Amino acid sequence: MSFDGTDIHQLRDFLLSQRRISGWTQEELSERSGVSVRTIRNLETGSNTNPRRTSVALLLSALGAAPAAPSETAPWGADDMAALPEQRPEAYRGRSSEPSPWHGPRPLGDPLVGRQLDMRHVLASAQRSRLVVLTGPGGVGKTRLALAAASRLRPLFRGGVAVVELRDCPPEHLDPAHARAELTRVTREFTGVSGHSLAGARGGRRLLVLDGAEHVAQQTARAARQLLDEHPGLHLLVTSRRALAASAAETWEVEPLRVDGPKGRDMPVPSAVELLLRRVQAALPTLDLAHHLPLVTTLCQLLDGVPLAIEIAAQRLRSLPLTSLLQEDTLFHLLGQADTGGLSAHRTLSDSVRWSYDLLPAPHRELLHDLVALPDGFSLDDVLTAQPSRRPEMVRVAHLLAELADASLVQTHRERQYTYRIHALVRHVVTQLARHSQNTAA
Repeated sequence: MSFDGTDIHQLRDFLLSQRRISGWTQEELSERSGVSVRTIRNLETGSNTNPRRTSVALLLSALGAAPAAPSETAPWGADDMAALPEQRPEAYRGRSSEPSPWHGPRPLGDPLVGRQLDMRHVLASAQRSRLVVLTGPGGVGKTRLALAAASRLRPLFRGGVAVVELRDCPPEHLDPAHARAELTRVTREFTGVSGHSLAGARGGRRLLVLDGAEHVAQQTARAARQLLDEHPGLHLLVTSRRALAASAAETWEVEPLRVDGPKGRDMPVPSAVELLLRRVQAALPTLDLAHHLPLVTTLCQLLDGVPLAIEIAAQRLRSLPLTSLLQEDTLFHLLGQADTGGLSAHRTLSDSVRWSYDLLPAPHRELLHDLVALPDGFSLDDVLTAQPSRRPEMVRVAHLLAELADASLVQTHRERQYTYRIHALVRHVVTQLARHSQNTAA
């Protein structure tokens, strides 16, 4: 895609005016579109005279300007480029077309906080790979990111977007046959084999989002391979606390939000702090935490930057003072019992951790009970030193530790020496479960 001087001037004017009408900063437009702030800035100043087609399409989608007609050759092929804007600037002047179908849960309207890098990676991955998997611990925001990315990608999928929640599928370790049958049923329904949700007359590429696949990870990997073989125009975006064993998958690990950052009066606050301030402002506009940023930062650090925990903490601040949440021994008791409402598929934060814990075989649980007693930043050798009886089983312990990391219950820091840590909420819940197990055995 190339522009002459007039074209780029008109594109710049359109982006500037539409962004200002929307009341968004460049950073907010970046969050909503997945296009970098630098690219937006260069387009608005006119210094970028050869923008990428997909960047322009994502910006137009975020600004609500649906593209108008097919354009010429692009990586997706001619059929799919009908969803992208024309070369000529007239395509940017408010012309619209009927959006592709959407089935299932929709993304929340509020912008993602601190997810620009994640969004850019997911959008790029979805354009070069037909199977993208988002992994990470419970409450880290995989579902929200997947839905927001699917919304941004929607213009590229003329056949439509469908979102299927897999949490009602029975766990595969309890009943593999039933799990496989239920997974097959829901995916076939939404790919149009036994129904017509994504088999509309307009055809074209289709996007299927499979949300919450950790308890059917093996079956989902098998189903994905079969679906992609049977439907050449189908793309899959999967969220799972456990990575899929699928060779064709691009996997992206969604990490907690930043809880630290550059210091200084005019420096932006870390994304975890920004999220808490936004949620408090939305739920309780009269509560001003601007003069308590060090305490807010400490709270976010205690919560390890996990977005769901931060949002629950913001709700708790309606009835409890900030200082009451800074006592680590009471913090997770207060948050663990709070109803997550519409923020999660699980009733409480504790339920979310328990969901992952209950999927573990007994040997994995036993090792996890030992790991929560270790300080953060432990290594495999630390595990063996703390439990000398395990040293003869080093290979087995390494395998179990890797499985716990794959299940997102243990976080891996990949440096010269791999080290591991366990999020405070997971540590709290698992410690309680271990004590309960010991008391029951006694």
